[in-house]
Amino acid sequence: MIHKVKQRKVLLFLTAIFLGVFIALQSSSFEAVTDDFLRENKVDIFQEIKILRDKNKDLENEVSSLNENLDLLSNQNSALAAIEDEIVKYKKLSGDFPIFGPGIQIKISGGLSIPWVIDLTNELFNAGAEAVSINNIRITAKSNGFDAMPKGKILINGVQLTPPYVFSAIGEPSVLENILTLPGGIFSRMRAAIPSLGLEIGKKEVIQIN
Repeated sequence: MIHKVKQRKVLLFLTAIFLGVFIALQSSSFEAVTDDFLRENKVDIFQEIKILRDKNKDLENEVSSLNENLDLLSNQNSALAAIEDEIVKYKKLSGDFPIFGPGIQIKISGGLSIPWVIDLTNELFNAGAEAVSINNIRITAKSNGFDAMPKGKILINGVQLTPPYVFSAIGEPSVLENILTLPGGIFSRMRAAIPSLGLEIGKKEVIQIN
């Protein structure tokens, strides 16, 4: 009986040792697996972060490239628009086709010499007029200029001008009128030089110059 009890204790002792060793091995194995898992996760996370950084860098480069292209296109469009404006401007000055729009009309009665006609015409163009005519004769880049005739008569493009002289100018009416009527402006100088000069100015919603 005593012998069987001793055998049972030995078996229990061995079993306990076996279980202890088994648990220790399992714990060590679990820790190893856990370390491997965490290590792999860290590697994956760092890899994902690297991928995200690379993608963000690519996106930044793409955005930068798109902005450069946009600026280039904007500059090209601005340049093209400026060229087109200049082409339209010179076409209008060439007098190749009729134009119409808002503007002003100036009626001058009395004696008017060629220098004043030239000065007033230049003042209108400098003020932004797109087209100017005198007594329905359009002043263009092809005009031959003004010629003096006997008794103060004025000739332009082979046509004699007779008073009253009617200047028509297409452009922003308020701008044109304000520049002409400035204190010390051309109207003031003309009135001072020719006191008997009759001078009228009016805004027009539509003026056509052929």
